[in-house]
Amino acid sequence: PLNGESSGQSPAASATKINQSAITAALSTLERLRSLQSEKEACALFASSLLSHPLGATGSAASSSSTSAGDSADNTAADAAAEAHKNKLEAQDPLHPRSLPGGVRDAWASLTKSSRALNVLAGEVDDMDIDKNDAFLASNNGTITASMIENELAKEKRHENEQYSLNNGQLSIACRTVALKVALDRQGEVTEIIGKDAKNTVQILKKARKEIDDTTNDNDAASSLMDSFYLRLAEVKQYQSRNPGEATNNADNMTAMLGGGQSSLQSMLLSGRKRKHGHPLADGYDIASLIANETSAVRSGEVFSPEEMFGKYLDLVPLYESEVRHMRHAFVNDGGNGGGNNNNLASNLSYLDFLSILSKGLNTSIPEAGKLRDRRKYTRFLREMEKYLTGFLKRTSPFLNVSSEVIASAIASFEKEWAAKGGVTGWECRQAEASMVLESQNAKGDGQSANGNDTGVGIDLSKFSTSADLEKAVSGDELKSELARLGLKCGGTVSDRAARLFLTKDTPLDKLPAKVFAKRKGGGAKNAVPFTKKEMAGSDLTEVVAGRRVDIVRLESIVSSLLDQVRPTLEGTRRRVERRTTQTENERDQEIDEEINGTKLDESNANKNKTRDGEGGSDDEDDEDDTPIYNPKNVPLGWDGKPLPYWLFKLHGLNHFYPCEICGNESYRGRRNFEKHFTESRHAYGMRCLGIPNTKHFHGVTKIEDAQELWSKLKNVLESNQFDGVEEEEYEDSNGNVIKRAQYEELARQGLL
Repeated sequence: PLNGESSGQSPAASATKINQSAITAALSTLERLRSLQSEKEACALFASSLLSHPLGATGSAASSSSTSAGDSADNTAADAAAEAHKNKLEAQDPLHPRSLPGGVRDAWASLTKSSRALNVLAGEVDDMDIDKNDAFLASNNGTITASMIENELAKEKRHENEQYSLNNGQLSIACRTVALKVALDRQGEVTEIIGKDAKNTVQILKKARKEIDDTTNDNDAASSLMDSFYLRLAEVKQYQSRNPGEATNNADNMTAMLGGGQSSLQSMLLSGRKRKHGHPLADGYDIASLIANETSAVRSGEVFSPEEMFGKYLDLVPLYESEVRHMRHAFVNDGGNGGGNNNNLASNLSYLDFLSILSKGLNTSIPEAGKLRDRRKYTRFLREMEKYLTGFLKRTSPFLNVSSEVIASAIASFEKEWAAKGGVTGWECRQAEASMVLESQNAKGDGQSANGNDTGVGIDLSKFSTSADLEKAVSGDELKSELARLGLKCGGTVSDRAARLFLTKDTPLDKLPAKVFAKRKGGGAKNAVPFTKKEMAGSDLTEVVAGRRVDIVRLESIVSSLLDQVRPTLEGTRRRVERRTTQTENERDQEIDEEINGTKLDESNANKNKTRDGEGGSDDEDDEDDTPIYNPKNVPLGWDGKPLPYWLFKLHGLNHFYPCEICGNESYRGRRNFEKHFTESRHAYGMRCLGIPNTKHFHGVTKIEDAQELWSKLKNVLESNQFDGVEEEEYEDSNGNVIKRAQYEELARQGLL
């Protein structure tokens, strides 16, 4: 709003002031509404363009670079015609990046810059914003040369003909996903802002119209509008006279650079401003900055860890090191005996074996006894897995509602199955525990009796007059599950359980003595207090009663559902870990570079076209890679991805399979792989489970019965060869007589020595 007049104003001047204030507020509101509407349309336009052109716009430089200096004039003319036809098609496409408004083109430029090839192996320094002229000016005391002017002109030309091509690497995929999320989120935010301000906008515009209509003289109203315009113009001129350097645009800067003197040229070269196709103040939006902030975070490694490879793989190494390796029973497959007695078996589980267990499924790959023996560690592991997988899905699939579409459906399926039979696949079914799954819904409802006890589920104590009647009518397992549900101690005999539960018939839980409650985390009598309704509901219950089967299985069902959601990523991670064990350092580096940056589509297509059109090129050679592989005898593939020659296949004996019962009936292809497996960890683990040392005596033994029989014979031989101190150790008395140790000790006890 403009400053008011002096105190001695006339009524007409006062009316003019009122009109100026109302008109200024209305124009500000309209400008804000226009900016928001433009930003909303720009976000929708950018998202549509990105979905229509996932690889951006292919530049003309790639096609022109494939034409060598020795090409004929006909080829040059054909290339020019093809380029003209391509430009015509691009002009007809309203969603093509080069056909979009300037502000949206700037968003494409930000995305292209963040998706450019990343030289990870050489430790890249992100210097795209660093101008070489700045360093030259600093080293030459601000002296500007003709080469610097040529560089600026070349940059301006490249800016006008900017390319918006993306590659198919994982970095580009991650940046595209983030950019699409930013655009759609911002569109939703702007739509919400417009909806909230709609009522206020209408009131401001009505007020302005009313005050204009109330003006008695139309000429006075028109003159007041013109007065407001000239006053505002005077303010702008006054501001620009105080700040002369901020009003110049790129064209003025170029004019000054070519003929405006050394100081103007130096200010242009040292300004450091980014060239843009749009103007944020005039357009009313700057989505390029929003996209640049998010995509630069992805590129710099703030969003994904190096092992995740910008969302292509899972990074479960920290979880494996901190949680899995410390469990002695859960992640040990000992034939269903809950982990056995060997405390060091968990440390022998490799990261690849851990990924294989996750791939097969936690409910079927790990025995229930082992989970229950490590229940607290296993529960903590499940919580950490849920936290990591939820965050990974939010980063890689931002449009997936993990809570409602994955977790909620998994909990509903689990509760339905558990309520029906008191167990799920991979866990023992106990009908007495079927009602425990309903307590979360009951705790959220109003199923509470007058004495404060939960009566929605469980045992109805009103039917029994004494604890003895309760003991006769209800089994011990049902009493135990009901006591655990209420947070009471569930140990002791059946009579003790019945008496403890019968106390809750007429006494509220908060009035019961502390000694009947199970100890909370941390132990001690002070912690022996009843669980609150909030703690008995949903996920809070797992924090309080982490040892209950139903809570462990609930968490396991959630983690299994999340693992199913990332199943392709998990399988790719497992194959990558297995592949890296046989790769050299150079092969690993090359694979990392190809996965991050992808293949250069333009150059590969240009090389194919050049080979097809050049001498000696044929369509048959180009189609060799596209033909399906003919492999009727299921011969293994070689290093080039093609089947091995059949003579080489038979030479190495790869057509023979050698089973090993000790390794879990695993079959090994070829004699060489079979001989090699006796020294590998899988066979050694099977021998340890049998209680037999994996020595060279058992090399070639594959059946469990043969190994046990051979070990029994070897034990007798080894025992006969061992030194027996009682029988073979000899002593000499004071008279020089040599006698055996047993005789010497007997004579010493009798005092005859």
